[in-house]
Amino acid sequence: MWTVNEPVDLDASWPGAFVERIVTSFSEPDARVVLLPWPSPPTHAPIGAHGVIEHAPGAEPGPELDDAVHTVERLGRTARVEHLAVDPDTTAPTTRPFWADLVDNPRSIPAAVIERAPAADTDDIAGDADLVITSLRPLVSGDRAADQVALFAARLLRVGGILVVFTHCDWSGGELVDPTGAVVAAGQNADLLYLQHVVAVHTPVKDGRFPLDDGSQDEARTRHRAVVRGLPAPHRRIHSDIQVFAQPHEGGRR
Repeated sequence: MWTVNEPVDLDASWPGAFVERIVTSFSEPDARVVLLPWPSPPTHAPIGAHGVIEHAPGAEPGPELDDAVHTVERLGRTARVEHLAVDPDTTAPTTRPFWADLVDNPRSIPAAVIERAPAADTDDIAGDADLVITSLRPLVSGDRAADQVALFAARLLRVGGILVVFTHCDWSGGELVDPTGAVVAAGQNADLLYLQHVVAVHTPVKDGRFPLDDGSQDEARTRHRAVVRGLPAPHRRIHSDIQVFAQPHEGGRR
């Protein structure tokens, strides 16, 4: 479990404190670090080689991503940003989570459709990255892009390189969304070795307790919805999930 000395924004996609901890924990000075934002919703923008889109609405780096790049560089690593596009015209089976056969409610299993980038020759992608970091907001996890991201990251990584997925659960829509199972399944489907799950706590521990503030706006709306419907108050989210994978193969292949 990772803790912090100061509160970290629960809604941040690239929280500086955890980006720094990821970089220092899973790479060495002079390492090549790739920041891979989760694919944006499908657009009609041109898609280049390897299914990478460089100029799409919402694909330009924002302040958080810029700060993450600066954090990586400040720590003595080389940083670059890759953007992966989703092509809405192609579909293929998605990876079933490992727990799919253990649940009774089939609606909780992701639909067997995944939006992929166009079939492209990815054999010439330079697998030179020491560390790839991606950030998945659970409310966009339904685009079935986990397989695509894992496969692309596997191509980017050198042998022994590390993929880190920063994500968390969400229940602001009235139903629990937990992308961790699908992420693990996608990583294993890409022949990546699942190493560990780190719990990243966003609030400091003081006197053995978590001093909680009012939470995010999404959590406030969720609590209000529960009160209106006469339901129990939902649990407070104080952590994110960090899933770590290693590339054991050359070029993302056995």
